[in-house]
Order: sequence, then structure tokens, then C-alpha cells
Amino acid sequence: MRSGKLTAALNRFKLIFALFCMALIAYLFTFYLDADIGVVVCAFLILAPAISALLGWAASKRIHARMKVPDTLQKGRHFTVGVELEAEGRLPVPFLRIQLVQDANFERDDERMIQSAMIPAEALEVTYGMTALYSGCGIISCGRLEVSDYLGLFHFPVKDVPVPMQVGVIPTIPSLTGAAVMLRSVSNVVMTMDEEEEEFNWKLSAKRNKLMVRMDEAASTIRPTVILDLQHEVDREALKTRDTMLEGALGFLILLVRQGVPCSLRFAVGGTWKCVELDSEDAVRLAAVEIARADFVNNGSRIDPSAIADKAGAFMIYTTRPDNLLNEKLRTLKNEGYVCCVFPAVPEPPEMDGADAAWQLSEDLTMLPVRK
Repeated sequence: MRSGKLTAALNRFKLIFALFCMALIAYLFTFYLDADIGVVVCAFLILAPAISALLGWAASKRIHARMKVPDTLQKGRHFTVGVELEAEGRLPVPFLRIQLVQDANFERDDERMIQSAMIPAEALEVTYGMTALYSGCGIISCGRLEVSDYLGLFHFPVKDVPVPMQVGVIPTIPSLTGAAVMLRSVSNVVMTMDEEEEEFNWKLSAKRNKLMVRMDEAASTIRPTVILDLQHEVDREALKTRDTMLEGALGFLILLVRQGVPCSLRFAVGGTWKCVELDSEDAVRLAAVEIARADFVNNGSRIDPSAIADKAGAFMIYTTRPDNLLNEKLRTLKNEGYVCCVFPAVPEPPEMDGADAAWQLSEDLTMLPVRK
């Protein structure tokens, strides 16, 4: 933001200085050297910028721009963003200045502004190389698209600018280290609850105050759920931490389905929560593609409210902010089943006593127990 304001201030200063120099030359010729030549110089200095500015202004109204980006791509991939421009009419087009603005999910090969000439009869495509650094939905927009007149004195923004484009970055699914204990705990909870469901009917037994055996009903399947308590981030360090938690969650989901445990994944998109049912490794990989389009905007709802109503049995909350507010939310889940909280590795980990177990996940995807 400061860089943009400084550039705008510098451009205004250059324009004022150029106009002052032109006025000074006209004054010297008119009053001190030759009045006739001074009149010609004044006419030239007035007409030339005026005509140049008029052509630049007219060109800015006749240029149409479109942006081409990939829909989704894998994290770490290099890709190309294209800006295609077309000009109506046959009048010459002054210089174009183009500069893209991208979210911190991406890194551009060259941050400099591009200036290019354009022929009206031919479309012009300007390409930018970028690398997808972090997972999730990122936005790429045309931060600056303007026409510079022939003398370089005036700049006119192009009227028809391309709309900002979303690019989804697919997270990788890693192999976790030290996750065996947590996996065993969740698996044991699921097996125990399945056995209890097969033996008797909990709800009916509580209602009639006597043991009611389930005879003709099929035993319901317990589906442990992973909840991503993540947020929309704009800082690269925060995005790096979010990626660690996101990939750690996907790695644990792969371990669950390999054990034959069906599970679910919950994450926020555009202020609402989404639930994805997972029964196989392919389903987890498809979930990673869906996460690529997620912005993790939860509108203040740290945990999906509908998760309590579902029969999960075990809740694994992956969070980047293990604070007191989340701890209170975990206490409400604790009455519904086994609760495990996973958060980034820090020198002094929080207690998070609202959960049955707490783990730290380091940047190298190693799980470290805080409380088993």
C-alpha cells in the first residue's frame, strides 16, 4: 500500500515538474529571446500534450482486457497467468502499463511493472510466471492497467479491466511421523462405540429406564470427524502454519481410511461449513481438491455446529489458534465423544484441557504429544 502511494506521488511530481519546465521554456522564448518563436513554442507545448493526452484518453476507453489463469493446480507448481488485450478502432494505441497483484499464496517471477506497445489490429497477450506456494483459494487481480500518453506525461486507467480470478492450490497429502498413538486411540473409540451400538439401544434404554436390546435395526456406523479450525490468512508465515495443519489433517485421514475407518472432514468456505464423507484414499484425494477452493472464512464459527448433532464418536480438531475460546468449544464436544486437539508446535504449548488429548504438529509433520 505504501509503495503504491509513493509511486503515485512520484508520478504527480514528475508531471508537475515537466509542465513547469515547459512553461519556463515558453516564458524565456517569449519575453527574452524571440517573441515570434515564443508564440510557436507556446503553441507546440500546448497542442502536443493536449493531442497526446486526448489520444491516450480515447485509447483507454477502447481497450478490453481478459485474464487467463488455471482453475486448480498442485502446491509447488509453476504456472502462467495471461492478460489478453484487444483495442477497438484503427487509431494508434499509446503505451500500456500492466501490473498484477496476487495473494500471498503465490510468488511472481518478476514483480516489476510491464510496459508494452500495442497494434490495434492485433491482440496483445502479456504473460506472468508464478509459483503456487501455499494451499487454498488465492486471488490474482490486475492491480494496475493504464495507458500512458506518447509524451509520458499523463496516465489513464483502462475502463474495461479483467475481474479478479480465483486459483485453487491443492495441498499435498504427506506421511506423518508419530501418529500411531493418536490413530490407535481414535480406532479404539470407534470400535468400542460400534460394539455398544450392536448390543443395545442407547436412546430407547434411557427413555424407558431399562435395557432395550437392538434386534432388527442395523448397527449405525460411527464416523469420526476431522474439523479444520483454520482462518483466511494474508501473511505468508501464517499461511505456512496453516498449510502444516491442513496437510497434517489430510495425512491423518489417509491413515484412518487405510484402517478401514470411514470418517468425515469439515471446513469453512465463504462463511458456511462443508462436510465431506470419506471412505477411501481416493475420497481423501478428492477432498484435497475441494480444499483447494476453500477460503476458510467461518464468520466467527470456530467449530461446525452440526458436528455435535452427527454421530461422530471422535472429534479431531486441527487449529492454528489454540486459545481459550476454542478450549470452551472443545468442552461442548467432550460430552459427545472423544476429543483430540492438534495445533502447531511451540516452545510452551497451551494446556487445552477441554480436549481428551492434545498434540503438537511440527513443520516437518512430526506429531509430538502434549497430553495423550
